[in-house]
Amino acid sequence: MRAAQELLDAVHGLAQLEAFEPERYRARLAEVLDGEPATLDALDAADDTLRGALSAIDTFSARCMRIRLDHALAGDTSVATPLRKVLAGTVTSYVGDLGLLGERVRAVAARVDPAGADDTADRVVAAARVVLADRAALHDHVLDVARQLANARIDAARAQARDRHNEETLRRRWTAALRELEQVAARPARIAEAPWRDRVATFLGPDEPIEEPPELSLGELIEPY
Repeated sequence: MRAAQELLDAVHGLAQLEAFEPERYRARLAEVLDGEPATLDALDAADDTLRGALSAIDTFSARCMRIRLDHALAGDTSVATPLRKVLAGTVTSYVGDLGLLGERVRAVAARVDPAGADDTADRVVAAARVVLADRAALHDHVLDVARQLANARIDAARAQARDRHNEETLRRRWTAALRELEQVAARPARIAEAPWRDRVATFLGPDEPIEEPPELSLGELIEPY
């Protein structure tokens, strides 16, 4: 996670923000997780890493909004610094409702500059639109990594769930992990709904069938003299 996080932490100004490459972030995140072993603890840890990445992106989006606001509102005194901080910190709450953001900014800006309030609101909304689009792109990259990781671990989880040498309790844990991996592969956005351990705990369905050894042929059954 740290290698991917470093890319987010390196953005402190508009030039760095404009040069930021979401695809590079995705590649670093995938690189970190690709080498993880397929164990129950590793599956839990990888899921935590992906959930942490989504949270880090939201924090990054707030910083991006502050950067874009300072640039878009340079010289505009109708939106004071405290309000800019609030707008930056709450930008993700306006997903799907940028009109409300515009109305709130317009109402505040009109107290200082009635004639320019509409323009100020439009610039804030434009900045938020870019930030939220970038956030969505980064989220999509994280979820794509989650999908690929789940698909890559399904066979190993199924093998463990069916392994007759494993104790029943362990096989059941692997069966639950397998079901969750299948769900994530189909709808990766579920990783944001609850921690791995809580999601896995909901799977109480039938166990995977035990993988029986192949039947011996007649020739193999006859002891050689």
